[in-house]
Amino acid sequence: MNKQDQSTVIPRQYLWAVGIDTEAFPQGSMLGDRYRVIDSQIVVDTQSFKLPEIPDEFPNDVVSYLRLSRLVMHLPRPYGLLRFGEELGVSEVLLLEDAPIDSTGKLLPTLEASWGQATPLRQVNWLWQVLQLWQPLAEQNMTKTLLNANFLRVDGAWLRLLELQADDTPVTLTQLGDLWVHWLDRAKPEIAEPIAEFFYDLGRGDHNITSAIAFLDQLSAQVSQTLPLTVRIASATDKGQRRDHNEDTCYPDPKRQKRSQQNGMLRDRVAIICDGLGGHEGGEVASSMAIKTLEQQLQILLRQVETDSEPFSADGFIAQLEAIVRVVNNQIVALNDQQKRQAQQRMGTTLVMAVIPAPQGKPHHEVYIVHVGDSRIYWIDSKNCRQVSLDDDVATRESILGYNFYSYATQRIDGGALIQALGTRTSDMLLPRVQRFIIDEDCLLLLCSDGLSDFDRVNMLQESHIRPILTQDKPLDRSCQELIKEGNHLNGHDNITLALMRCRLAKPNPEEDRKEEEELATVLQTVPLESNRDVTIAEVRTKAKPINPTSALVTSAQKVSNTEVSEDINTEKTELGEVVAKQTSRGFLILLVCVMFLLGSGLAATQVPSVRKWLERQIPKEYIPPKMF
Repeated sequence: MNKQDQSTVIPRQYLWAVGIDTEAFPQGSMLGDRYRVIDSQIVVDTQSFKLPEIPDEFPNDVVSYLRLSRLVMHLPRPYGLLRFGEELGVSEVLLLEDAPIDSTGKLLPTLEASWGQATPLRQVNWLWQVLQLWQPLAEQNMTKTLLNANFLRVDGAWLRLLELQADDTPVTLTQLGDLWVHWLDRAKPEIAEPIAEFFYDLGRGDHNITSAIAFLDQLSAQVSQTLPLTVRIASATDKGQRRDHNEDTCYPDPKRQKRSQQNGMLRDRVAIICDGLGGHEGGEVASSMAIKTLEQQLQILLRQVETDSEPFSADGFIAQLEAIVRVVNNQIVALNDQQKRQAQQRMGTTLVMAVIPAPQGKPHHEVYIVHVGDSRIYWIDSKNCRQVSLDDDVATRESILGYNFYSYATQRIDGGALIQALGTRTSDMLLPRVQRFIIDEDCLLLLCSDGLSDFDRVNMLQESHIRPILTQDKPLDRSCQELIKEGNHLNGHDNITLALMRCRLAKPNPEEDRKEEEELATVLQTVPLESNRDVTIAEVRTKAKPINPTSALVTSAQKVSNTEVSEDINTEKTELGEVVAKQTSRGFLILLVCVMFLLGSGLAATQVPSVRKWLERQIPKEYIPPKMF
C-alpha cells in the first residue's frame, strides 16, 4: 500500500476565524499578510500553497479542538493559529477549516431556524446528533456549545458546530430540555406528542444521556417503519497500473455482482473493503481471510438480529461488530504466529465496512460503519461529499492527541504510517471504530482502498463521477468501473477497490432492478472484470515452514464455501450463533469472550460443533483432536 504524498496541503476555500476583532479587521482587510477578511469572521487564505502559521505551544482551548477533531462530521478542524501584538487589539486568532460555510462564503443555517422545515425523521436525527455530541464535548468541558443556538448549524442531514464554547459554569441536560421546549410548536405532527413529553422530562431531569439517546433511538425506529428504504450495492477491484498482483478484497464479490448470486442474508445490507498488507502471498491472504470470516459471522449476526424477539440494542449490535472484528484479527494473528512472521513480514489488512441491520425483519434507517486502517468511506448526498472515517495513521494520531495541527503532522516522515491494522497485533491492542448514522434522505456511501482516495482524488471526482451516481441514478456496476478507470488514470500506483452503497427512501423498483441486471451483463462483456484469485491459506503454507497438522485445522475451515456455510447455518445453530443471539445477557458477554479466545487457535476451532462436523467430513479422523468438553 502506498500512502498519499503527505506533503500535499489541501487548501480550504473559506476559514472561520475564532477570536478576531471584527471592528479592527473589517470586510476586505487583511489578517496578517495572507488572510483576507470576506465577511465578519469568514476569511480566505491567499497563500494556501504554504503551511499556515502556528506557535510552538498551544493554549488549552486549541488542544480541545485538536482532541475533538475525531468528530469529523460535526466539528471544524484547526487550520492555523495567529498571534498579534496588543496594539492591534487582538492577541490570538484561531483559524478553523471545514467550518459550516457554503460554497458562496455564507454561513449555513442554524438548527433552530431549520427545525420547522425538516421531516419528522430529520427532526429526530438532529436531536439525536446533539445528544451524541454531549459526552465527547463534556470530556473537554465544552458542552455549553450545544446550548448556543448560533453555534448549531445544519448541512442537510448533518449537525455542524461553528465553534466551541467552554463551560464557565456547570452545564446539565435539563438546560438542553429547557431550550428545546421552545421548538415544540414547530415539531412535526407525527412526533409532536412523544417529543413534547421527552422535552419536558429532559427539562425536569428525568433523563441521563444514555436514556435520552435510547428514547430518540426508539422514536427514530418508529418513524422509520413508516418509510420505505431501498439499498443497492455494487463493487469492483483492480490491481492498478504498477502492481503485478492484487492484495485488495471486497464484498460483494466482484465475480458475483448479480443480486440473485449473493447471500440472501447479506444482500443489500453489507459492503466491505479490505486492503492487504504484507506483500505478495501475505496481504492478499489476510484480506481474503478477513472477508470470508466477516461474511460468515455477519450471516449469523444479521440472522439473529432479524429473528430475535428481544428489543434491538444499538449498543449491543456495536459490541457484536467489534467482537467479530477481533475474531478476524485473532485468526490473522494466529496465522502470522504459526508462520513465525515478524515485523514487516507479518500479514495484515485494513477494513472499512458498512452494515444495515433489519431488527425483527423491519426497515431500519441506520447504517453502522466499522473502520480499521486507512481505507475510507465517504458519505455523498445531493450537495456534499464528506469523508466519514479517519485514517488510522501517525498524522491523525498526533492531531487527536493534541500534539500538533494535522497539516504539520503530515510533514513527518512517518506521517502516513499506519498505527493499526487487522492481524498485526493482538486484539487487546486493537481499537476498531464503529459509528452509526441515521439515513433520513437519499444518499450514497463510497467505500474504497487508498488506491482511489490517495491525493484527494475522491473530492476531485465528486462532481463529475460520484454525485451523479446518486442524483442521476447512474448504474452502480458501470459507475464502479468508471471510478476504477479514473483512479488508474489519476493514481494507478496501487490496487484500487471500491464498493458503492446507494440508499433511497423509496420502494424497490423491479423494472430498475431488471435494467441493472441487463446493464451488469453489458459491463461484464465490455470491461474485463478483475478480482483476486481465490487465495487459500494452504497456498501460502506450501511456501512457509511446515505447520503442525492440528494447528492447520482452523485455516482449513476457512475454505468452506459460502454455500456450505449457509447450509450449516440453516440446518444447525452453532454454539457461536446461540451466543450472538443473546445481545443483552451477561452470559452472552462471557461466552463471546470465550469463543473469541478459542478462535485464536486451530485446536479450539475444532471444538465448535459445526466446524468439527465439517472437518470430520473432509479430514481423516486421526488428525482431529479429541473433544475438550
